[in-house]
Amino acid sequence: MTYRLNFPDDVFDTYKQLPDRARRDLAVCLVDAQGDPLGCSEPYGHDDGTVRTVARGHVTAVILIGRDTLVLTVLAIAYAGLA
Repeated sequence: MTYRLNFPDDVFDTYKQLPDRARRDLAVCLVDAQGDPLGCSEPYGHDDGTVRTVARGHVTAVILIGRDTLVLTVLAIAYAGLA
């Protein structure tokens, strides 16, 4: 089953400001996670199976897996690379 992707406006603004490569890396992570959120992510702190992280290259995102709604919500984005 495929999860829908949700970006709150402020997080999407962060996404738009990332360098091209970081946007691509994050997009790959999120598309993969839509098909298998648990298999394509790592626990964020305590593994509750709901709040997870995805990462590739120099970009990381915290996602919320809505199992009942089949929605992945991007809660935060961190970029540790050079612009």
